[in-house]
Amino acid sequence: MRVLSFVALIAGVMLIPTTLGVAKLARDRDLSQLERSLVAETEAHGGALENYFTRSRSVVLLTANSPAFADVLAAPGTRIRKVRRNGRPLRDVVRHLGYLEQLYPSSIGEACFIDADGAELARVVRGRVARPQELSTSESQTPFFAPTFALRSGQTHQTLPYVSPDTKQWVIANATPIPQPDGRKRAIVHFEVTVESFRRAMGRATDAELRVVDGATGRVIIDGADPQRVGARLGNPDDHRFVALARRAGRAGVAKVDGRLVAYRRIRRTLGNANDWLVVASAPSPTPSFLAGLGAAPLAAIALALLLIAGGGAALRAGRRELEAQATTDGLTGLGNRRKLLADLARRVRTARPDAPSVLTLFDLNGFKNYNDTFGHQAGDALLQRLGSSLAQAIAPFGGRAYRPGGDEFCVIADARQQHAMEQAACGALSESGDGFDVSAAFGSVVIPRDAGDATEAMRKADEAMYAQKHSGRATAGRQSSDVLLRALAERHPDLGDHQDGVAELATEIGRRAGVDGEDLVHLAHAAALHDVGKVAIPDAIITKPGALDDEEWAFMRRHTIIGERIIAAAPALVPAAHLVRSSHEAFDGTGYPDGFAGDEIPLGARVIAICDAFDAMISDRPYSTPKSADEALAELRRCAGRQFDPQLVALFERVMAERAVSPTAERAPARAHPSG
Repeated sequence: MRVLSFVALIAGVMLIPTTLGVAKLARDRDLSQLERSLVAETEAHGGALENYFTRSRSVVLLTANSPAFADVLAAPGTRIRKVRRNGRPLRDVVRHLGYLEQLYPSSIGEACFIDADGAELARVVRGRVARPQELSTSESQTPFFAPTFALRSGQTHQTLPYVSPDTKQWVIANATPIPQPDGRKRAIVHFEVTVESFRRAMGRATDAELRVVDGATGRVIIDGADPQRVGARLGNPDDHRFVALARRAGRAGVAKVDGRLVAYRRIRRTLGNANDWLVVASAPSPTPSFLAGLGAAPLAAIALALLLIAGGGAALRAGRRELEAQATTDGLTGLGNRRKLLADLARRVRTARPDAPSVLTLFDLNGFKNYNDTFGHQAGDALLQRLGSSLAQAIAPFGGRAYRPGGDEFCVIADARQQHAMEQAACGALSESGDGFDVSAAFGSVVIPRDAGDATEAMRKADEAMYAQKHSGRATAGRQSSDVLLRALAERHPDLGDHQDGVAELATEIGRRAGVDGEDLVHLAHAAALHDVGKVAIPDAIITKPGALDDEEWAFMRRHTIIGERIIAAAPALVPAAHLVRSSHEAFDGTGYPDGFAGDEIPLGARVIAICDAFDAMISDRPYSTPKSADEALAELRRCAGRQFDPQLVALFERVMAERAVSPTAERAPARAHPSG
């Protein structure tokens, strides 16, 4: 008997969570179905209202574009004479106004033709044409008059609901200027559509309560089940349930109001429509809580079930961890996938500090498509597995983590203090060659928080840097031309080699921080590396002269930027860089050479090169001067800011040098886009 009792108890305890689970699934299913039904109601009926607004705008525009209205305005005589004459154009206008009632049977309040002085030229109310003596001369006081005359031709104005003085019904006016050949606004046409017709156009829901709520106040202005009566207040002004919803509602959504599930869709205020409406579909009855219908026995059974739940909690947590791992792991390489990358990057952005920066590096494989096409997808997958494994091992010593966002792209997040070494190790790990193939990696890096303040910006900048490098690596004509010119300059003046490298590295970093990116950054890097190439045509006696140059020697020396431009521009791929080289010795105050440009007339890249060239020259050994310290060189740049150099770029240069002094191991261009093209 004990055994049977124990078995019955265990069976009962196991049955309780099953029963509760089935009940919850059924309840969730019912709620989900109700939610979908309410959303469908708001979409259908909200769309019907939007279409009704659109139709009204289209109708008033078509009416106003009838030649009859323009003909009446063009006819000679005063308004009174035109009205009394009742010529054919005016009769055509009246016919058009009367036709609106056929388009909106039982929905039109009135239709009017009004001039810029606020006087009516014609009015039709429910098919009745107003006599001349009945026409108003004070329509400028109406809610649609001034907003309509503020519009351009072809635009419409739909008012907030108001009570029509003629029909005493709640209406929404639709008005537009009459198009005129000279563009002047001499008159408008308008017609009123009843709020009740909007309720009918919206239609009724079968399993929900439909309302239209004012988006600004939360007042119910249309009740789908309650016709708008003449003389009554608009909608249901005593219903305040939706005030809080109106304050927080977006474009569409689902919420709970007064214990009921509601779905809403917003019809936003636009240039042509002054109404901001929420179409709300409410469940017909409050949503009961899950435990509301349970009695004492089920509640007691739940207490017993907690014992079973406690035992199963550990297994549940383990299963969840496994699912999370599957959801954040690339199935091919075992590295983190894009979801994992973005989550980890967001955490790094929150925790990285200037004294403990992190680096995000994106890699894109060169040559992988050819490998895949040549050896097949299975071989390509195997290669990706090998490269992914090699990458994870290579960056582990740098405290980094590897990811595969997708395709042939990889990514690393690591400590920025060993950025350069990590990049080289990662590139080596992502390279493989053999008979008939050569796979390598292009990359772009961003240092956080120095270069990016959020995850999206970091991904964008790293992606731009990666593709700039990838593109520059393919521009073989530019790269080869640049290499040849640099080799020629090094052969003629070996002492300029380090100077060229220093200026190029500094200029690339300053230019990137000044907003230069993509191809422009590549051209800036080429120009910085080649800015002295014109000195191959300058005699050695001038280049190496230990003393000051005389006027004739200075005139000869100042030709080197023009000579450099001619030499570099001979390579089509380097023409943009050639223009920067020509202006690299212009002064910010216009006293430089060869063109005497000043301020923003000097290309941004040339202004950057001038500062970096001067700084590197001051701290280097030269035949005619002893080297300065970095602080002395910076002081000289500050002294010449505004005269020789761009003061804003000098300030930026100082900040970069200060950052390098704080974090010297991360000083090499963090958003790498190598100027090899």
